[in-house]
Amino acid sequence: MKKDLEIKAKKLRIKGYSVKELHQILGVSKSTVSGWIQGVKLSEKAQMRLRKNYTNGQLASQKTIKEKTHQKNIIADNFAREILSKMNYTTADLALLCSMIYFCEGNKSLKSLVTFTNSDPDLITTFIFLFRNSFKLDESKFRVLMHLHKYHNEKTEKDFWSKITKIPQNQFNKTYLKQNSGKYKKEGYQGCIKIYYGDVSIARKLRSIAKMFMERYK
Repeated sequence: MKKDLEIKAKKLRIKGYSVKELHQILGVSKSTVSGWIQGVKLSEKAQMRLRKNYTNGQLASQKTIKEKTHQKNIIADNFAREILSKMNYTTADLALLCSMIYFCEGNKSLKSLVTFTNSDPDLITTFIFLFRNSFKLDESKFRVLMHLHKYHNEKTEKDFWSKITKIPQNQFNKTYLKQNSGKYKKEGYQGCIKIYYGDVSIARKLRSIAKMFMERYK
């Protein structure tokens, strides 16, 4: 019986059947199948069948992984919506969110102005929104410094970041061009900006809110 299965395995292998297929058809372990078909020579036609099935299997596997990832993302998005729907978004809530973002990405020096540096337009937009809605500000105290590579178009990037931050271009400082850059162009990268707000007291408040909040959980 076992010998008959081995002979059948070799015949099917010659036709280009994979170890997985033989395992499923014959009902024996993959290790046993591998031992049986070791040394079996394959024709070009058989090799083509194996390659085709392998490619189809890869595509099917990728599709399955993509679908599972999509479903997991839907679950995560629904969870996020539920959490956000419970937020009150009071001035205090916004100030706390702003402070935590600032503590992660801003200047922590006790003598520094409000200084926030990042290259992510979404994070910049979020920080600016929270900042403006947490404190009474004088818009004329904003300044922006762009850090660009040689391949960037300064005017294009200034237009972009002015629109993102809603800070007029006459409040942009002289652009800093990174030295020894421009060898590799990073697609979609708009450069990095540093936002200044000329008020040390607000910078201290941001740091204090973040630190006092974190102290609660020590």
